Amino acid sequence: MAIKKWTFTVDPGEANLRLDQLIAQRTDLSRRTAREALKLGGVQVDRKRTRVAGRLAKPGAEVRVAYDPDLPPVPDVAIPVVYEDAWILAVDKPAGLATQGTWATDRHDLLALLKTQRPDLKPFLHHRLDQGTSGLLVLAKDPKANPGLATAFASRELEKLYLARISEPLDACTVEAPIGRRRGADPGRFGCEGDLIDPKSARTDFRPATAEETAGLAPGHYVVARIHTGRTHQIRVHLAHLGRPVLGDALYGGASSDRIWLHAWRLGLKHPITGEDLRLEAPPARFRA
Repeated sequence: MAIKKWTFTVDPGEANLRLDQLIAQRTDLSRRTAREALKLGGVQVDRKRTRVAGRLAKPGAEVRVAYDPDLPPVPDVAIPVVYEDAWILAVDKPAGLATQGTWATDRHDLLALLKTQRPDLKPFLHHRLDQGTSGLLVLAKDPKANPGLATAFASRELEKLYLARISEPLDACTVEAPIGRRRGADPGRFGCEGDLIDPKSARTDFRPATAEETAGLAPGHYVVARIHTGRTHQIRVHLAHLGRPVLGDALYGGASSDRIWLHAWRLGLKHPITGEDLRLEAPPARFRA
């Protein structure tokens, strides 16, 4: 089922209603389900999440409600650490896990799990991975690392390599095609052609993966992708543009599979504090035969 969403403004006559009562009155959720949505972080008042069912919303306040009836239990998985020092943390994000909270929940994502498992951490996010994509994600642990990481990701002063499995072979090539959101697409998706909203330049280099790089992986056609820009769904969109969508990527026409075969594999960057050249790698364990 699709996520249910509502946005409304509190009327003066509703000023004395508890938030769970108000939500039940203005949506098709029961009061009990409204409390569940609040607990999961799916309610915002004036763009700020709240979990207080007994809160009285002020007239004129904007209330946003999102409820996903298909949400699984809050995950309890250990997040593998690839690299850590006093300033930064690099982890191997599991597939199927959102990087940060969504409209419907802020308890089912990587940041929430890290904060639960490491209460001492106050991580700062500078880039994201799609929910279905696994692999390397770098976060700042210390605010002093924020400027350096922000500059690196914004100015492309790093090397990001991904491993993708596709259904047919692909020769080495470079795709320079702008990416924008497809107007009216439901579910929402991006593209390189047609009626696009705010298309932005995007460049991706592709090459076939070597036998050494794919040793031990499930048999198939693998490509290594290097992105020079950071557009939403960039690799997925550019491969679909080439007629070689990622295996398992139903949104962009990929052949059916039990997973999206896309992994953030290697990352090269300068340490934001020490200036040391870091070469990080997260082996694609879930691709193993």
